[in-house]
Amino acid sequence: MIELPIEDTGSNYALHPTKIVCLGRNYRAHAKEFGNEPPTEPLFFVKTPTCLIPHGAPIILPPPDLCIKRVDHEIELAVIIKHSCKNVPSNEVMERLEGFTVFNDITARDLQREDISNKRPWFRSKNLDTFGPIGPRLVPAGSIDPGNLDLTLKVNGELRQHANTAAMVFKIPEQVAFISRYMTLEPGDIIATGTPHGVGPLANGDVVDATIDGIGTLENPVTASR
Repeated sequence: MIELPIEDTGSNYALHPTKIVCLGRNYRAHAKEFGNEPPTEPLFFVKTPTCLIPHGAPIILPPPDLCIKRVDHEIELAVIIKHSCKNVPSNEVMERLEGFTVFNDITARDLQREDISNKRPWFRSKNLDTFGPIGPRLVPAGSIDPGNLDLTLKVNGELRQHANTAAMVFKIPEQVAFISRYMTLEPGDIIATGTPHGVGPLANGDVVDATIDGIGTLENPVTASR
């Protein structure tokens, strides 16, 4: 279980999702950098809660025997569900949210490409242990506008990603409404709303700072597997 401090309350939110639903290609420039067109409907996949780590914990690179050569960062705005959602209309979504935080969708990029090229699910490339940094705090729904937030990711102080959530292809109400048609979203579940362009590789010794205005900076060091 991960505890997220709740903005300006002195209390914590105990994070224990049943699932993490992630949007793919939800920024046009990110879709383009991998040679893809933006989807015509929300494209989503699932990460498991076992990949989650808190602010300050290390992202651990895969062991050599897995032959994974590239691990990428992907900053995303994360939505935390408050009330169960099933077939929820988009105009009711915002009242069912607990709040927002920062998420880093760490990805074994070469493994993902291999699985896609061989027409296999790319579940494993997203779900290695420590591949889901989240934090540093929870900002309650209603206190910020999630549709107009700057996202910035730096590695060792070098700018890698910078965009605004206004550039999302599908906005949060559309995302949650669409996903809830196919599965029930439970309280505590996480929606990772997609990453902008500029994703890139991480190496042993790096420090990743993922910042979203109004929320804060999620910082995680990168270490080699022992």
